[in-house]
Amino acid sequence: MTTALVPPRRIPDPAERGIRAGATRTAVRRTAVAVGGYLAVRAVGLLALLAYGSARHLPVLARLGGSWDAGWYVRIVRTGYGVSNGLIGHHGIPYSPRAFFPLYPGLAEPLYRLLPFGAATDLALVSAVAGAAAAAGIHSCAAHCHGHRTGVVAAVLWGVLPLAAVENMGYSESLFTAFAAWTLYAVLTRRWLAAGVLSVLAGLTRPTAMAVTAAVAAAALVELHRLYRQHRLHRQPRGEGWQRPLAAALLAPLGWLGYMLWTGRAVGSWSGYFHIQDAWGSSFDGGLSAVRRLLHLLAGSQHRAAGSGSAAAAGPAAHTPHISTAVTVLTVLVMAATVLAGLGLFVLALIRRQPLPLLVYSAALLVMDLGNSSSSPPLARFLLPAFALLFPAAEWLAGLRRGTTVALLGSCALLSGLYGIVVVFLAGAPA
Repeated sequence: MTTALVPPRRIPDPAERGIRAGATRTAVRRTAVAVGGYLAVRAVGLLALLAYGSARHLPVLARLGGSWDAGWYVRIVRTGYGVSNGLIGHHGIPYSPRAFFPLYPGLAEPLYRLLPFGAATDLALVSAVAGAAAAAGIHSCAAHCHGHRTGVVAAVLWGVLPLAAVENMGYSESLFTAFAAWTLYAVLTRRWLAAGVLSVLAGLTRPTAMAVTAAVAAAALVELHRLYRQHRLHRQPRGEGWQRPLAAALLAPLGWLGYMLWTGRAVGSWSGYFHIQDAWGSSFDGGLSAVRRLLHLLAGSQHRAAGSGSAAAAGPAAHTPHISTAVTVLTVLVMAATVLAGLGLFVLALIRRQPLPLLVYSAALLVMDLGNSSSSPPLARFLLPAFALLFPAAEWLAGLRRGTTVALLGSCALLSGLYGIVVVFLAGAPA
């Protein structure tokens, strides 16, 4: 009778365990520095909002957590998806809360039940925590590609974008960015199952998770091709490394696809989600609307339209025509500059040969934004999760003297805080 020999379990060397523990502590400490920098610049923006709001007796938290699209999330937190506002949108289609994905309000709902705050405050709390998690993920991705200092600068840059106030509003951008950043970090470090699960969570947060799916799928295909070539060229036995990237690629679309199918089943049509989006005039037209809007801007039609139509859409502080016109012109200029800067930074990322998953993710977000046919395409807010576009600028800033970098980022924080007042109090819905 023979007995199968079982190889003895490898006991990790104490020195090896110490090295790993030290590396983990270093990584946590460096991530904490990045998150601290991000929180510092966002504190500047929030202080600007508080100063403006208190001077005019305006409720800052209610404004952050309950304005525009955030009002839909408040409704979902309070009553679920069964109650609409009764208004009719484009093509005679009623507005529906089912247009908004469930994970973000789902995280705020327990806070609403347990804490003595309103739903708007709970949504703002979720966004604040998600913003910090997103900064940590952005740092991890950038540090993996370009080093720790670039990672810190990238996280801080994300916090001083013109529309960074949205990161503290009752919008799902911060939560989606957190899931997207950590998904891409998992892909970059070949943690395939984690990437698959995180991409599902991103898909339950926003439909733009299609960009995450594309990035995960592209990276998985490259990995599978590498394993295949390794097997064929080196005559190595077929290993088990292919299951995990394949599982990640198959998991990646389940979040957004599952919600769209659930919505279709709930409304009685498999295309029901897209029909609901038509109420907002939101669809994909390949960029025709963006070109038409650019032509209108060049013709100066925005200046003429501002005096007649934008006062109703602007915030309560924009109560005179000249203020309304100035706010409209400013928001249009910032929106156009942001989109153009995004395109330019993407070209730089291509030149610098950014890793494929980051390029695919950024390209997909740009395509979805530029191809959007909403009433005011393209929208700078849709590019807020495109954090990888910041890496070329972060790498350049990180190469400057420390004092110069801090001064530039501090100046950006002040400008972002001032523009945050426009976003939250003076303009219409963030664009």
